Amino acid sequence: MTFRLRSDELEWKQIDDEIVALDTRRAEYLSIEGSGVSLWHALQAGATRSELAASLIARYGIDETRAGADVDVFLDDLAQKGLLAE
Repeated sequence: MTFRLRSDELEWKQIDDEIVALDTRRAEYLSIEGSGVSLWHALQAGATRSELAASLIARYGIDETRAGADVDVFLDDLAQKGLLAE
């Protein structure tokens, strides 16, 4: 399954090492730092869970179990906020 960020009513910009996003549907701001920035960019283009985990493994040298768990938490948080495309 490929995950993507929602394209409507979601504005964002990278400022230095942080993503600042505005969900205009819910009038909420979101700030993402650290590994979330690279995951955010990958989701903008569309990525599978394994591709997201592989990017964390390559970038941070963590093991597959940890990378998968981190990706799951990130995707779950974005899904709960309604930021993933359906």
